[in-house]
Amino acid sequence: MKRFLIFFVATFSFVLVQAQANIKEKKYPSLLWEITGNGGKKPSYLIGTMHVSSKLAFNLPDSFYIAIRKAQVVALETNPETWQEDMSKYDLGEEGYYGASAGYGEYTSMPEDYLGINTLKFYKYDSKIERALFSNPSTINNLLYRSYGNESSDFEEDTYLDMYIYQCGKKWGKKVTGVEDYGQSMRLMAEAYKDAAKDKNKKDRSYGDVDEEYAADRLQEAYRKGDLDLLDSINTFNSFSAAFDEKFLYKRNEIQANSIDSILKSGSVLFVGVGAAHLPGQRGVIEMLRAKGYKLRPIKMGERASREKDMVDKIRVPVSFHTETAEDGFFKVDIPGKFYKFGEDAALDQKQYADMANGSYYMVTRIMTNAWMWNHTVDDVLKKVDSLLYENVPGKIIAKIPFTKNGYKGFDITNRTRRGDLQRYNIFVTPFEVLFFKISGNGDYVKLGDEAKRFFGSIQLKEYKNDLEASAGWKEIFSGLRRVYC
Repeated sequence: MKRFLIFFVATFSFVLVQAQANIKEKKYPSLLWEITGNGGKKPSYLIGTMHVSSKLAFNLPDSFYIAIRKAQVVALETNPETWQEDMSKYDLGEEGYYGASAGYGEYTSMPEDYLGINTLKFYKYDSKIERALFSNPSTINNLLYRSYGNESSDFEEDTYLDMYIYQCGKKWGKKVTGVEDYGQSMRLMAEAYKDAAKDKNKKDRSYGDVDEEYAADRLQEAYRKGDLDLLDSINTFNSFSAAFDEKFLYKRNEIQANSIDSILKSGSVLFVGVGAAHLPGQRGVIEMLRAKGYKLRPIKMGERASREKDMVDKIRVPVSFHTETAEDGFFKVDIPGKFYKFGEDAALDQKQYADMANGSYYMVTRIMTNAWMWNHTVDDVLKKVDSLLYENVPGKIIAKIPFTKNGYKGFDITNRTRRGDLQRYNIFVTPFEVLFFKISGNGDYVKLGDEAKRFFGSIQLKEYKNDLEASAGWKEIFSGLRRVYC
């Protein structure tokens, strides 16, 4: 018995020593890293993120919030403050940007001026009103929320981790920047897909089964544990093209490391978040910064679910409004930014602005009714709009108030979505079109501040006083509508 116990203790001790040795062998045991050295007086911080809203990415410790509070500059891969302007300059449907859908670069599309059999067909306006009411533009979702439907919404936060880091920075008064240029990143990604298409050694991307060592589920496990070694191994095993990785990952790692180096050399204390896949490996950001002379040490994430999150969520970033005027001059409205046309529905003339810091958005949608072709009056259209509200306004309608403004009838609608967010619409019916002004934000954002009051209170539509002026006025307006819709 004594011999057995001695053997058991000796064996267990050997296994324990080996296990400890394996733990020590891990080069990248955390998502959060402290950066020191190279003359920096205070430590800066680097964290690996997931670009998702899953609760998995939000189990955050106090050390995460302490690091952001200590920083003077908060950075992400690219600067969210310029995303909307950057996106408006790049055609994301351009050949190569989404080449993966057609063989990594063999993107084909119909010319914009293509005339089809339905081009000049006039449709009833019912379905367009419905789409305007329930419209949830994917661009807004991608910019602010990255929510993926009712089934997963109970397991998501109000936004995704990168945007949350940006919002923490803005709410705590930090300077915000990016460690990549948006246009350069877009070009590198396009080139990565093109290079992959030419790569004769590429393989099909195929993650293993759930129980296998390199299965997709292990990526979540690796992130949950902060095990960048495992994450790197899984990504390396499942890489489908070395040529793709060269541009999509390693070249961008180099750009990110150089930008971080520049910010640190300026003397600023930095908190920077980039995709976790960019951190580990010999060609990862951590080793590149070490090669530049910095010392990086992992920070134990510690106890998760910090109370800081609830405190951050209650902070509102002040905004400054200015007046936006429609291209045809028909309406004016005040918003805290600039309208961008990102609508995916060609039947709707839709302009949007996302207030990134506060997680809210403003939208104006215009639809031509062609009501005169169906011999419908303004009141007929108004009744049609009323009949479509219940089924097509998201969630539950809390208030519906009829109003008249600038001579036009409409409805002031307040609703709460299933996500729990308040939204508000002002809907105007004119002889030729229906206009939808909308604001939405997380939780009760729409009613707690003055933003919604300013937005809706500033709406001005071009009006007329008598029949002669109406005839001349509507001739001018209709001419403008033709330019907008035709």
